[in-house]
Amino acid sequence: MLEELEHGYPLLEELNDFAHDLLWTWEPRIEAAFRVLDPERWEATRQNPVLLLSQLGEEGVAKAMERTDARAALDDARAAYRQYYDRNPAFMNAKAPMVIGYFSLEFGLAECLPIYSGGLGVLAGDHLKATSDLGLPLVAVGLLYKQGFGRQEIDEGGRQVEVYSEHRGIDLPIRKVEGVEVEAPIGDRKVKIAVWRAQVGRVPLFLLDTDVEANPPDLRAITDRLYVPEPDRRLRQEIVLGIGGVRALHALGMVAGVYHLNEGHSFLCAIERIRELRASRRMTLEEARLVARAGIVFTTHTPIAAGSDYFEPGLVWDLLGPYLKEVGISFDRFMDLGRQRPGDPRERLCTTYAALRLADQAVGVSRLHGTVSKRLWKDAWRGLPEVQVPIGSVTNGVHMPTWMAPEIRDLLRRYVGPDWWDLDGTDGRWEAVFEIPAAELWSMHMDLKRRLLEVARKRSEHTADLDASALTIGFGRRFAPYKRANLLLQDSPRLTKMLRSAKHPVQFLFAGKAHPADQPGKDIAADVVAFARLQPRVVFLKDYDIELAGHLVRGTDVWLNNPRRFLEASGTSGMKAGANGVLNVSILDGWWDEGYRPELGWAIPSGATLDRPEVDDQAEAENLYRLLERDVVPAYFERDENGIPQRWVEMMRASIRHIATEFSARRMVIDYFNTAYAPGARRVEQLRLLPDWGG
Repeated sequence: MLEELEHGYPLLEELNDFAHDLLWTWEPRIEAAFRVLDPERWEATRQNPVLLLSQLGEEGVAKAMERTDARAALDDARAAYRQYYDRNPAFMNAKAPMVIGYFSLEFGLAECLPIYSGGLGVLAGDHLKATSDLGLPLVAVGLLYKQGFGRQEIDEGGRQVEVYSEHRGIDLPIRKVEGVEVEAPIGDRKVKIAVWRAQVGRVPLFLLDTDVEANPPDLRAITDRLYVPEPDRRLRQEIVLGIGGVRALHALGMVAGVYHLNEGHSFLCAIERIRELRASRRMTLEEARLVARAGIVFTTHTPIAAGSDYFEPGLVWDLLGPYLKEVGISFDRFMDLGRQRPGDPRERLCTTYAALRLADQAVGVSRLHGTVSKRLWKDAWRGLPEVQVPIGSVTNGVHMPTWMAPEIRDLLRRYVGPDWWDLDGTDGRWEAVFEIPAAELWSMHMDLKRRLLEVARKRSEHTADLDASALTIGFGRRFAPYKRANLLLQDSPRLTKMLRSAKHPVQFLFAGKAHPADQPGKDIAADVVAFARLQPRVVFLKDYDIELAGHLVRGTDVWLNNPRRFLEASGTSGMKAGANGVLNVSILDGWWDEGYRPELGWAIPSGATLDRPEVDDQAEAENLYRLLERDVVPAYFERDENGIPQRWVEMMRASIRHIATEFSARRMVIDYFNTAYAPGARRVEQLRLLPDWGG
């Protein structure tokens, strides 16, 4: 292809190829080639290069290319594309032992590809991007949602309202895989599944789509929306993902040896592996279970049992009964895989218990979450002491080239090296971060902050009085009750005094969605909106998404996270902020429990009891107020003769240095390879060498 680019390759076709490789989501030189064509249309299409090119057509593209800046941007994009694919990443040279199949119900890759809802999906998207950077042989499987998760609007009463719109595959940066269609069982029927391909750099992501003309209406609608509340529809989606996903990989000739289940939604992948092994190798059920288990890696993200999916026995029988007969597993045994107390016919099937019992390796998403998970799910291994429960941890990370501001990335290229994102944290070149001049780093941060405030004024659902000189504190996450978005509102007079200070002004930016079925979460969002409508320096930014998150984690001064301790599994938004020099103020939970250092930010004191949440809330709100008043606000406004907060900037440098390496998705994927993928591949290979394997 690269030769054709140099020798008359049709311009629109060339740009379409760039558009269908999501490398542009983390390579700004490629993104710029689209933006420069028509900046206003680029924003109007929600930064969708496929839709942009479709609207411009050959004539529009040709006209834009008459401009010098557009031609220069295209040349830069071509150079960036070559540089990326000419690299030989470490895992490509090492010839990793086996293909990994990565299954997730959501992927957050770009705002114009609406197949995600929040942190889990963005984490999955970052996993694919880092895997591409490293050259690890991985293929991913998800669902293509016609309506996605729903966009957030705020009504006149301050309540969240979901708005759904339909998306056509041909308008998205994906391509349909022609000639490939698989089936999955839905009770005694079969649902036909089309397959689309999204290219994430070197990693293919296959998206399953039941909106096939041959399906009856109820089956066509399976992949309409993400995280539907009805158990019947949710189980149908999990059948398509787990069973249909394995079959799709086979149809594509991409048979994985190791399967990574990102949350329990894809637990049926393991059952389909058992069915395959029994059918192709004539194994007994127990033999097939052990062989399939050897290559299954499971990541649990939930710190509470209620966060898992639960299905009533009758529903499972109706939708999976005939399929389980084909597998050769009794209904009771299958249900027991997902029961806390096997043998209790009244108990529902829990997807987390099922995934834990079907996987050879299970991990939480931070060290603390791994410990919490041992306690939470210990009954999956009845009689085993909690300390021996085989749940480990791989702390989440974020894809630094995606989430770092381009200006910060340029600084790191100049001071650390052109491949800063590919350096281990132990590399001495990282110490050059502390040589970045304070005036340069602070000026850059203020530019990012002003850009954020411009976006905030547009996204605010009410009139906002925002000041770039004020200490700007950001809070952006799902509005689940345990995340306590309203903790700051515990003492509104005290908060109001802080907001109205003339000497040390403070302002807060809130963003986040509640799940459509989460009424307590919606009540919290309404409380925050109501308070913001009374306080011009408190702003609620509607429709929290990837684009808005990028501005928030780059442009705020402080990133606030105050969940009930032990209930935040990881919290990757704080990593994104910290890597941009935004200082964290957080409860010691999730990643911050292991990432906190006094030179990087602040820890909110917590004496969490969990059995008395109201008492915890009051005490921790008081601790947060005191921390802000006595430490954070004074530190921000402590300036030298040039108006630069030298101590604050030193903390920004330390935050960038530490978090950009220790909490990167690159480090996370390498950890998965060393602790899960490679050992799983070795176990599978050892089993293949056994005389009874038959292969």
